[in-house]
Amino acid sequence: MSDLDQLLGQMRAMPVDARLEQMDGVVMQGVARRRERGVALRSMMFAGLLALGIGWAGSIVPSAPAQAAPIGMSDYAPSRLLGQ
Repeated sequence: MSDLDQLLGQMRAMPVDARLEQMDGVVMQGVARRRERGVALRSMMFAGLLALGIGWAGSIVPSAPAQAAPIGMSDYAPSRLLGQ
């Protein structure tokens, strides 16, 4: 057991790697990035579902047939010139 104690004592005396001090910031940046991706994905899914819902509702609601009104039609319009 004394060899193990000596080995642990030597490891305790060794300098700490500088990258370990920066590890907290890197981990927190990764967590924030992952959270942002999740928010973006949920937003896109919500927008897609909303678009599908509006399209579906628009296809169900009955509408009157579209009719063109001749208001403001020029006398030189092709349909007028051809007598239609």
